[in-house]
Amino acid sequence: MPTPSPVISLVIPIFNESSDISQNLQTILSAAYCGEDMPIEIIAVDDGSTDNTVEKIAALARNDSRIHLIELTRNFGKEAAIHAGLKAAEGKAVIILDADLQHPPELIPQMVKLWSSGVLVVEAIKADRGREPIASKVFSYIFYALFHFFTHLNIRGLCDFKLLDRHVVNTYLAFPENQRFFRGLIDWSGYPSARIPFKVALRKGTGGSRWSRFRLLCYAIDNITALSSLPLRIVSWTGAFSLALGLIIGILSLWQKWQGVALDGFTTINLLIVIIGGTVLMGLGIISHYLRRIYEEVKGRPSYLIKPKKNQGSNK
Repeated sequence: MPTPSPVISLVIPIFNESSDISQNLQTILSAAYCGEDMPIEIIAVDDGSTDNTVEKIAALARNDSRIHLIELTRNFGKEAAIHAGLKAAEGKAVIILDADLQHPPELIPQMVKLWSSGVLVVEAIKADRGREPIASKVFSYIFYALFHFFTHLNIRGLCDFKLLDRHVVNTYLAFPENQRFFRGLIDWSGYPSARIPFKVALRKGTGGSRWSRFRLLCYAIDNITALSSLPLRIVSWTGAFSLALGLIIGILSLWQKWQGVALDGFTTINLLIVIIGGTVLMGLGIISHYLRRIYEEVKGRPSYLIKPKKNQGSNK
């Protein structure tokens, strides 16, 4: 009997989740069941795992035609894994969620119900971040505040746990850029959406977050500059401010000289050097960051590569 075409696709980026991946995928499939008229498929995207995650998913896929495995050639990052999964998904609606069950799959039937009523995007909102370290909460608050300031998009509490209508998926896939910020682009798109609050569950798997503070900082900078050119304008504003400050100090110096009030000027010169030098270097740093992004886009390399398919039974 042929497998019915999926109505709901679940895209799950995965990286080194071998300890719990088999149980977690089965839990997700069970919780996501929405009736026989809503067939489900899982697109499990392995983002270059170095453990035996792939073998475990492949074993599941051989016994369950709803599970399909995509292997990226190496670790390209979660954004690339989401992109690959969306491109492979065939459902009329696509749901993106994590493999560690921190995105509760029990919400999926509710998300599907909202989508069936005509909502194009259903977003899960973190109402409670759980036992997150204070430092992480502070970092998140600063990031969301800066992101809103620079992009005028409010993504506070949003995560990658979303349901997207096929029209939204096709629009997202049509975007030309390779360096993407999934949450930001979906919010930027402005499609009619509904939001469901949820409490972040304890992570099902070994270890904590694999993101260091430095990687998070770089990720935050990349995401802000991906959706805003305001930092470039700030360089111009800062340059104008430095020029105005220099003109004021220069006029004061000429006035004092004309009045015969002699100052050695050592402190003033040092102050000017620090202000102007710091401003120039900061401006060059911001400009070089945007040049790097332009360089990466102009090269035109794909954001991910997929391994050739093996004999994986029911896999696509």
